[in-house]
Amino acid sequence: MLFNARWKPERIFDVLVGAGFSVETTIQDADSVRVTAKLIRTLSDTVGSNMRLLLVGLNPSFHAADAGYGFAGPGNRFWPAALEAQIVTKERDPVYALQTDRVGMTDLVKKPTSKAAELTDMHFQVGLARISRMCRWLSPKVVCVLGITGWRAALGDSRLSLGAQTVRLGARPVYVLPNPSGLNAHTNHGDLVKRFGDLLDSV
Repeated sequence: MLFNARWKPERIFDVLVGAGFSVETTIQDADSVRVTAKLIRTLSDTVGSNMRLLLVGLNPSFHAADAGYGFAGPGNRFWPAALEAQIVTKERDPVYALQTDRVGMTDLVKKPTSKAAELTDMHFQVGLARISRMCRWLSPKVVCVLGITGWRAALGDSRLSLGAQTVRLGARPVYVLPNPSGLNAHTNHGDLVKRFGDLLDSV
C-alpha cells in the first residue's frame, strides 16, 4: 500500500489496524509511505466524526469476528441492554448505530480470543495508546470502555473501579462499565441497562 508522505506513519498504522489489518512493515521516504499489511480475522472499527459516544470493547471474540459486528456471542448482554437503555435504536448494526445514533465502536485490542484473559497487559497498553490517538483525532463526546479488567491492565492500576475515570483519552471523558460478556458473573442485564441509562445522562 502506498500513502502520501503527508500522512504520518503513526496515523497510517492506526487507520489500518482499525480497518482490520496487521501492519508488518513501514518504509517512509520524501514523497510517500509504503506499508505492507495483511487482513486478519478481526473486527473493523465503526467510527467517525461527530460521535456522541465511543464504545470500546476489550477485544473481539472469534464469534464476533466472523459475524462482522461486536458483542455477537449468543450469551453477550450488550445489544439487549443497549437497546433497552436506548444507547442504540437498532440491534446488531454498528453502521446504523454510527450513522443514526452517533455511537461508534472499537476495541482496545484487535486480536480475537475466546476469552479476554488470554491477552497480556502489553496488548491492552498498546491498544490504549491507539484509542487515545483516535480520540484526539475524532473527538467523541464521551468514551465508554466495556470491561474493568482490560482498563486496569491498560493503565497498570488494579485499584481502578467502574464509573467515571480521572484519566481522559484525547482530553475526552472516560467511563468504564462492566464487560457485557455472558462469562462475566459480576453483572446482569438489569445492571447493564441501569448503567447505560446513567451513561446517557453524560452524552
